[in-house]
Parts: sequence; structure tokens; C-alpha cells
Amino acid sequence: MRVVLKVTSSNENYNGGCEYALLDLTPELATLAMRRIAVLNEQKNLDPDLDEIYYWACFVDCYFDPWVESAEDAKEGEGTNSAVGDTLDELKIEDNGVVSVPENFHVAPSQYAAVESEQMVVRADAIAFMAIPKHCSVRVQTAEIPITMLETAAAPAR
Repeated sequence: MRVVLKVTSSNENYNGGCEYALLDLTPELATLAMRRIAVLNEQKNLDPDLDEIYYWACFVDCYFDPWVESAEDAKEGEGTNSAVGDTLDELKIEDNGVVSVPENFHVAPSQYAAVESEQMVVRADAIAFMAIPKHCSVRVQTAEIPITMLETAAAPAR
């Protein structure tokens, strides 16, 4: 399952080109995330002040801005940039924060944002991802993927 997640920034005026994140939510990743949620919940029984756990990990395929257009894209006039934005608008990502996209959903490399220090954030009933856009002093974080979506992604295909 491919998903796009809305991204927010610790700086309301700048996000380093990270409007959204694209992730392949494979059965293996979903199972790993659910295992990590279970570990967190077990640990919360021992220490109720525990809120979330951070894992260093690079699971997000790319952070991107669908409205960025390079000079090369403008010359070619492919319309890729607006097509990605239109698809996300149709799926109502602004309302939901996380949407499943078709397997052929493609983001042009010119729309990618360079990030570092990527992390998976595990919460009691969801996961999210966090990163630092390169050459910035802000953090960006994705919308949460709820455990129900993880369970669906982990289920064997029929």
C-alpha cells in the first residue's frame, strides 16, 4: 500500500520543501510498526509517564512539494507537478492527513526535499515520521498512520 502523509513543520513559516511524504507501507513495515506499538504499550505498563518512542530509521521514500517546478520541468511542460497536486486534492489529503494512493503514483525527483536525521515516532495507537530538512534548523513531522491502517497493510493479500 502506498500512502501520502501531510507534513507539518516546527516553524509555521517554513518547511524546507516538505509539504508531504510518500511511503510504501509494506506488510513488513506495518508488522514492524505494530510490534513497536506493542513494545511501547508494554513499557507504559511499567512507566505510565512514557509517551512515545523514537527509532532512527529511513522508511519514507521521499518528502516532497508538489508545487515545486524546476526550470527543466517548465521547459518540458509535462504538467507532472500539477497532476500530483490535483491527485492529492481529489483524495482530500488536507482533510484526512493520510491517504492511500495508487501504486503508479509518481513524484518527480525535482519535487523531492533533501532531509536527514529521519526517525519513526511510535505512539500508543499510531506511528508518524520525523526528519530535519537539510541545511535547516526546523523539524518536520508527518501525520499519524493509525493502527487500523497498519493492520490493513499487514494483512496478507487475498
